[in-house]
Amino acid sequence: MAALILIFISAFVLAGFSWLLLGSRFRLRAEGSDNDMANLMAYFVVFIPITFVVVFFGIGG
Repeated sequence: MAALILIFISAFVLAGFSWLLLGSRFRLRAEGSDNDMANLMAYFVVFIPITFVVVFFGIGG
């Protein structure tokens, strides 16, 4: 359970940093604020498998 929480928190933090560095690169929604949140969630989904590998095979292995 702790590993799952670590995966989600790490993915969200990395997604936030990526969004701050890269900005809203994808045009997912018509409105500005909705597009920002959609981009943040897209970055979050991208980072979930990466943090999964880091947590289970990097830290736990």
